[in-house]
Amino acid sequence: MANRLYQGVIHQMKDAINRTVGIIDESGVIVACSDPRLVGESRQGVREELAFSNDAAAFNGFTYRFISIGGKNEGIVFVEGDDAEAGRYAAMLAVSLGNIKSLYDEKYDKGSFIKNIMLDNILPSDIYIKSKELHFSGEDHRVVLIIK
Repeated sequence: MANRLYQGVIHQMKDAINRTVGIIDESGVIVACSDPRLVGESRQGVREELAFSNDAAAFNGFTYRFISIGGKNEGIVFVEGDDAEAGRYAAMLAVSLGNIKSLYDEKYDKGSFIKNIMLDNILPSDIYIKSKELHFSGEDHRVVLIIK
């Protein structure tokens, strides 16, 4: 599901950046790219190369940077080119895609939904709609323990 989210954002940014940009997952496969022919291609060795760099690494004509969410590296963004501008684009994309992914995860997190119900942070009319989005069964019995 996050791959579709990434692909949508990359597709919107490709005209503004005017370079090939994309995202590589944990296994080294391109999951979203402004050039659809590259999706599914494997980029081995990128994660290892970034491990030796402080923030970004440029090699093979591309600049790579980790997408960090909460101190954890969730993926790698790449931008065509190895100049300073490509580094800035990679940094900008890494920050924006990291924030988008974290908000997406929070929106579709069942634990966060239950917490919002308990803390009365969700409107009663939205509970049924949100529970259907998260595939909660309304007929199951549940127990909640509140420990102070």
